[in-house]
Amino acid sequence: MNEQKVLVVGGYGTVGSLVSELLATDEYIELVVAGRNESKARKLAQTLQCEWRTIDISNAPSISSALQDIDVIINCFSGPFTHAPLLLPELAAQAGIHYLDVAGSYEYAERFLKLNPLAAKNKVTLITALGASPGIPGIALMSAKDDFEVFESANVMFVLGAKIDGISASSLKELKYMFAVKPLVWRDDQWMPPKDSDRKEYLGKPFEKGIYLGISLTRDLLIIPELIQINELSFWSGSQSTSQGIAMLLGLKLGLTKSDRGAQFLLNVLKRMGQAKWATSDALIKLELMGTNRGIGQKRTIKIYCEENYMTALAPVIICQQLIEEKIVKHGAFVPPEVIPAGDFMDRLGNFPIRYSVKTEDI
Repeated sequence: MNEQKVLVVGGYGTVGSLVSELLATDEYIELVVAGRNESKARKLAQTLQCEWRTIDISNAPSISSALQDIDVIINCFSGPFTHAPLLLPELAAQAGIHYLDVAGSYEYAERFLKLNPLAAKNKVTLITALGASPGIPGIALMSAKDDFEVFESANVMFVLGAKIDGISASSLKELKYMFAVKPLVWRDDQWMPPKDSDRKEYLGKPFEKGIYLGISLTRDLLIIPELIQINELSFWSGSQSTSQGIAMLLGLKLGLTKSDRGAQFLLNVLKRMGQAKWATSDALIKLELMGTNRGIGQKRTIKIYCEENYMTALAPVIICQQLIEEKIVKHGAFVPPEVIPAGDFMDRLGNFPIRYSVKTEDI
């Protein structure tokens, strides 16, 4: 297998630095750390003994210069993703370069998918929504698509750790758009408004008490019923700390995220609230899957938890490796469930230092 040159945009940031560090040890990858700040890119590149470049993703000449001799781009920009320009993935597609990003925006994904004809024409793969959520939950669900003769239901949950290490002021600005997405559930062969909008549930360790969960929807999960036959599908999200979650919602409703100063103030408040002794940085993904095999009802529970930034970094790292190894062969613009070899992804995920379990029981 030939060595591939991978450009990590925002490669010295919170998530980007983790992606860079993980890729730096791959013998088939020649790493290039990139971003607007040359000194930060150079400093990390010197530590990792790799190349660095400067790039401004809002400037076409800067992008074109940075993309010279690159095979794969991983964009770890911090958001907000809603209304963010598509200049980088568009120029990547034009140049015949594979592209991955960690954007979590419904609106961004809708526009991103319109790059499909250009990407398919130039025989490249573009994938958005690669992170702790959206990203891994949809891939985990697809990994179980053949586990039941009849796939009855999937209840997907994502919970932030109370220390919210994975949230920046920019991320808070994105959250206001995420909460504005109309929540839907899949039932009776159609997406419909939910009967219940919230519930409290004990999810087990690492969380010490019940978690309030709100019904939600991400763009990658919207595609699931088109890919597999399933009767019911719902997605729930919440915060480990109820008071912290309420403060976050209140801050969003008060409009604190409309300015950088307000977003930073809200972030500081949330971080102080997450300093309790019981608080953890771990985020949790939990899937409760129901189906039948040979007429016997079965329940399968998948749990994944680790520090949220690390979890987010693992998605593009693993998928970059799959691209380089030609495990992904479809060309176009996609959300993860459409194109990721899910079983292979989950096998690789289990090789990293995370807590990952699968439990199956007859019911």
